[in-house]
Formats: sequence, C-alpha cells, structure tokens
Amino acid sequence: FWLKAQRFPSHPIAQLASNMSASTWSTLKDKFRTSERCVEASCRDKSASAGISDEVEPPDRAELGRAAWRYLHSLAAHHPEQASATEQSDSLAWLASFVQFYPCSHCAEHFVGVCEASPPQVASRQEYSVWWCEAHNRVNEHLKNEPRKCDAAKLVRAGLAGLALDELLAE
Repeated sequence: FWLKAQRFPSHPIAQLASNMSASTWSTLKDKFRTSERCVEASCRDKSASAGISDEVEPPDRAELGRAAWRYLHSLAAHHPEQASATEQSDSLAWLASFVQFYPCSHCAEHFVGVCEASPPQVASRQEYSVWWCEAHNRVNEHLKNEPRKCDAAKLVRAGLAGLALDELLAE
C-alpha cells in the first residue's frame, strides 16, 4: 500500500495515509507529550506479591500488551484480502482511535513513533498482517525482546486461529 501511495500520491487513500502520518500522528504525539505521565494501573508493572491476594486488579502493561497483540494480529488476519478505499480509510481511522485511547499512555506514545517511522499498510490482508508483525517487532526491540519472522501466510494462519505466532509454530 505505502509503495502504491508513493507512486500514486494523488490517490485518495495515499492522501489520507499521508495526512494521517503527518497530522494524526503529530497530534497524538503532542497529546501524549503535554499530558501528565501515565498514572493508570495499566501503566505499572505488577509487583511480585500481587498474585498473593484474592483482590482483582486491572491488568498491568505486560498483560494488556499481550492481550492487545493477540487481538491485533487476529484483527489483521481478518482484514479484507484486498481492501477497498473505504475499508483502507476505516482501518487507518480505527488504528488512530486505538492508539489514542490505549490505556497505557506511554505505550501509546511510543507506538505513535512506530507508526510515524513505518506508516500502516492497509491495502491487503497480507500487507496489514506483515505491517502489524513489523510494528510488534519494533516494540519488541524497544522492550529488548526477540523479534519474530514476519511470514505473511503464517501470520494470517495464526491470526485466524486466534493464536500467537509462537503458539502456531509450537503445534
């Protein structure tokens, strides 16, 4: 998609993607820069003693992240094979909303940078799945975790099954 957008800069989706990368991500970056640092429970790491009590706690950022990535990879696997202009626009708008309202604001702030550095690819299921995998790898690098190989067919198969890529490879 992004290559198509670069070759056809007057295409409406190319213009939307360009505007999103320029204005939407910049606006979100400013929002996170000017708001107070993340104070929600979803921004903290649980203490080792957290599992001892019977008290229900909101998920910490690691739990939230694992659940979000599983959902996002599944979402990408259900993306249209070839997305229409409206579906591409809707996907970009959904992504901006997801980032804007993500419960961990410093996680969201970091992800804005990921989107600016590598704009979302929404033209097809395979491109979208690979883009999410590459975005996940950027986050993994930031967290000092191992990156995963972004094989489109395996990503789609895992996402359609509701599995993490590692779970698919373990089968």
